[in-house]
This record gives sequence, C-alpha cells and structure tokens, in this order.
Amino acid sequence: MSPKILFLKSGSFSNINNKVHQFLKSEFSGHIIETIDAWEILKKRTFIFCYLLNIYFFITEYGYDIVIGNKKRKEWLQWFFATSFISLQISREVKKICRGKEFKFTFQTQSIFNGKLEKTPHFIYTDHTTQTNRLYPDVNAKQYMRSKRFINKSEVKAYDNASLIFTFGSLTASSLINQYKIPEKKIITVYAGCNTNIENKFNPEKYFLKNILFVGTEWERKGGPLLLKAFEMVLKQHPDANLIIVGCTPDVSHLPNCTVVGKVRVEDMASYYEKATLFCLPTIREPFGIVFIEAMSFKLPIIANKIGSIPDIVINGKNGYLIQNDSMEYSKIICNLLSDPQKCKEMGENGFKFAKSEFNWEIVGKKIKNSINNFLISDGELDKTKKYFD
Repeated sequence: MSPKILFLKSGSFSNINNKVHQFLKSEFSGHIIETIDAWEILKKRTFIFCYLLNIYFFITEYGYDIVIGNKKRKEWLQWFFATSFISLQISREVKKICRGKEFKFTFQTQSIFNGKLEKTPHFIYTDHTTQTNRLYPDVNAKQYMRSKRFINKSEVKAYDNASLIFTFGSLTASSLINQYKIPEKKIITVYAGCNTNIENKFNPEKYFLKNILFVGTEWERKGGPLLLKAFEMVLKQHPDANLIIVGCTPDVSHLPNCTVVGKVRVEDMASYYEKATLFCLPTIREPFGIVFIEAMSFKLPIIANKIGSIPDIVINGKNGYLIQNDSMEYSKIICNLLSDPQKCKEMGENGFKFAKSEFNWEIVGKKIKNSINNFLISDGELDKTKKYFD
C-alpha cells in the first residue's frame, strides 16, 4: 500500500492551498494525499453547544478590544472563530479523525490550529505569525492580533511541535526566532509562487500606456488613500495617466482617470496585469504579498512600502522602488517611471527573471520536498519523532 501524507488546511487560503496540494501531489508522487479542512470540521463536526461555549471565550478574548474600537465591530464573526477554544477544538477533532491511521508525515498551511499527531513528523508552511503584527510601523497591532490565550495555548505549541517550519518570507522567520524563541535550525524560508495564470502574450507597448495598477481587497490596509493622494499629484504632470483599482470599490469620484473594477476572479486577473505600465501597492500591513509576484511575472516595475517581507521581493532600484509610506515620494517615483518607458521595461524584465528563479511554485515545492526528505533521513526511524511531541 502507498504511504500516506496528511494535508491540513483551512479553506482556500487565497488559492494557495490548491497550489500546495498540487506540489505535494507532484513532488511526492508515490504517496496518497489525504486532506482535512479546518472549516469543514467547524461546519460538520462541531456541535451547537460548542459554539454556545465559545461565546464565553469570544467575550473574554476579544470583547474588550471590540468595545473600545481596537477591532472593527463589523468583523466580530471573524474573531468569534479566532478564539483559543475554536483552535483547540479543531486540533482535537483532527486527532479523532486520524486515530488509528498512519502517515509518513503531516503538512499544514498556516498556524491557526495545531495539527501535530503523536509519533508523526509535522511540517508547517505559513505566511505570518500573530505577533508579526507588532512589527508594522503604521499599524495598530491590536486590530489584527489574536488573543494572548490563543498564542499561548495553541500557536506556540503548534510551532514547538513542528519538525520544520517553512515561511513565505524573512519577516515571519525573524518573528519565529525573536518573538517565539523557535530554534533557527527549524525554520526555512522558501517563499511562494504566482497564483495567476501567466500566458506567453506580452505587449511592450504597455509601458507607454501610463496605466497604474492597484490590486487589493482591503482599500485602507493596502494603502489606497495614500495612492489617491499621490495620483492626484501625478495628474498634474501626467494628465493622461490612469489608475486602475482591482479588488475593492472605493469612492474615487473626486478624481478623473480612475477606473474601479471591484472583485475579479483569479483566472481573469491576467488581462489587468497585461495592460498595466507599473504596479503600485502602498500597503501598510502585508503577510507576504503574492500580488507582487504576480506583477513581477507580468514584467511590471513595482512601487511599495518598505515593510514586512516586501524587501524579499522588491530589490530597490532593480525591479522596483521601496518607499517609507510617503505620498509625495510615491508621486515622484510614479512620474519618473511614466516618463521613462525604457526604465519600466528594464525593471519589468529584472522582476520577471527574479520571479522565475525564486518565486515559482515548482521551485518552492522542490525546496520543501528536499528539506522534508533531509529531515526524515537524518531523523531515521519514525518513532524517534516522539521527541518533537509535547
């Protein structure tokens, strides 16, 4: 019988989980991939009395922050499912479902629950930690952070129990080392790939079109208001410039040359990247930023804030520019690029080569496979992995 791998996930994870499943299936071709979705557990295996009990934990862990405005009241349902109780409930159900089953290893994306099974090597692939929110200079960390009880009862144990932790970017790796005290030897930064289909079509004339592309579902968090201020200044020098906003629907009626597209399916995103001259996203909080990889894959120069793991992706002056959240500086650089199509093309080519060499799902999958195989070989017999189980 073929050996089994358990893939633990939570929903689509912005279409990333489909890509992860694909490379697990490809890189471990002789194995059977069994999948457990945390959201399916909550929908099908959680009794009503558990949700009633969770009200206590929800109020205890998030009630105060919601009342005083540290968390948005309209997002209360999101926080209801972010309690330590829900996380531990998912972890318990995973163990029940897997009782009596044997897996070569378990592979989990994100760390909202602890998927560790006794005597089974466990690997985590994540773009963020709860405490990473403290590392963004222009963000109220409490707006995004899970509770201290969640961190102590679930998240810390998930990291401690993991055999290896794969991170999307260097900021998450730094957080694990400095904020969670995880040994550096357990952490490997492997990046991530592009989720949008890349076709061979390429129109070099796009660098003359003066189309500025913004892609993001959260207008304020992604720096939309700052970009509007910058664009207003850009129009004074380039009255024929255009701003295309994809992913959200802000009110931009006070400015000309703004096109609000709203939400777009992943499979339909290519056309917007293909017609853009440059990509600008002044985000103030970014776990990783796969949209930057998508922009690079479509040969676009990038302008963004120097925060999070964005410096892993954007090399200042090479494939784009990193800015300290200043609208005047954004307008200056945007104007310079719109005036220099050749520079846009050069930066776009640099970004494309960089994405192809580092930010590619096939490459990410091979890095993860090699690291897992090296761990399993060095660890020897599977029963030795009990040293990782607390």
